[in-house]
Amino acid sequence: MVFLETTKNIMEKLNLHQSVKWAATVLTVLISTAGHAQMDCRSNLGAHLTPFHKNVPILWAIEGTIAPGIMSSPYNTTDYTILNGGMVLAALDFTVAKKNNFYLEGGYKNWKTSEDVEDTTHTASRNWGMRQVFYSFTDKSLKIKAGLHETQLGSFPIVDERMLGISADYTYRAFSINLRAGTVMKNFARMGIFCSNRHLYGIISPNYTENIGKKPGDTNLGGIAINWNPQYKKLKGTAPYSEEFSEFSDVSNDAFVSKNQFELTNIQLLFYDEFGSNHFIPNNKLYIGAFADMNLPWTLTLKAGGFYQNMTNNNTLIYIVKLGKIVSWQNGANTILDFSYIGKAEFSSNALYQPIFSNLFLGEIMRLDAPDFPLWTAGVTHRFPGKLKFHISVGSVAQIQDAQTNEQDLELGVLAFKNHLQVTLIGSRIHTNLTPEDFYMIRTELRLAF
Repeated sequence: MVFLETTKNIMEKLNLHQSVKWAATVLTVLISTAGHAQMDCRSNLGAHLTPFHKNVPILWAIEGTIAPGIMSSPYNTTDYTILNGGMVLAALDFTVAKKNNFYLEGGYKNWKTSEDVEDTTHTASRNWGMRQVFYSFTDKSLKIKAGLHETQLGSFPIVDERMLGISADYTYRAFSINLRAGTVMKNFARMGIFCSNRHLYGIISPNYTENIGKKPGDTNLGGIAINWNPQYKKLKGTAPYSEEFSEFSDVSNDAFVSKNQFELTNIQLLFYDEFGSNHFIPNNKLYIGAFADMNLPWTLTLKAGGFYQNMTNNNTLIYIVKLGKIVSWQNGANTILDFSYIGKAEFSSNALYQPIFSNLFLGEIMRLDAPDFPLWTAGVTHRFPGKLKFHISVGSVAQIQDAQTNEQDLELGVLAFKNHLQVTLIGSRIHTNLTPEDFYMIRTELRLAF
């Protein structure tokens, strides 16, 4: 099995004591059917918002994380890197008159590796920061967020970012409109200074935010998605397409998936623009896209569509096909399977697809993104019934051209003590023509929230 061999290789490279090798091998046997490492922060903070007092409409939550690990060197078979990251987040949530809400979230983060490199900014860091500070208004048909907040736009994540700006969603019968406008800066970007765990790796390029500005107005975005749900009448008043259940989501809608017939569930048109100072965005980038969501026989789901990038001497078309299936078992378990292919058709010579806020970052280590297209991904996740909410998943992403980078990630996770403790074990194997050897990583995340 590939991960048994992976563990053997990394233990040999690390030259650890025999008892440690044995323990790691046993652990790998236990998880060798395992998991798909998510690139996002696995935060459980929002699920633990608790009132200060029953008569005080303010909710609060605190979450602490530690994430130790080891990674072999792709350049020297006897070298390895010790990884260690930590974060403490706190949140306040205040609601006025049911429809008006104020939310604040921030904290402290540090990370450190044992790697001896000249640029110490990527081997050790300590940062205080705000992740979200926004006001929101919600009623039956309209939802607005204003301030610093995480947002997405559309079925395919042309925007999956933390921005300072406005997000608005309006629904009218079978139609919905999603509007996004704002600015993004390195200090708070999803892969910026105070975010995620990108700082722990940095195998090829440690800086994922080189195109993001330092002050408001340097790098900006604006876009609109228009959705039509052809099944609106059949759902008899159920809210039509919601971006909350869009591309790459694990949430299913089994009640509306027919086993024996084809159904078109959503059509989306998207118009999107990236603009800013000449230093960061010298050429305006305009994107026009169309997507369709379908239910197929045998409870399969299909998403297909694409974007056209209009840019000076850099015109190209990106298209995606994503196939998924959710199997629900009688004991309450479920299995999620998905496969996707993202391709590129160039209209300008050597055109490069380059939205800077899509943040796909596929793979725990290599973070494959728009410049790496074409590529494919595949994943299987199984969630077991029970109080621990135990899950095992395995995922793979592979670049088809250029460096032909491919990565296999596994993940095993549990939620314990009434979901207050989240434990995640992550393992990765990476092959790329950019390094002389394959390399491996094993890491644990422990999150405690209350």
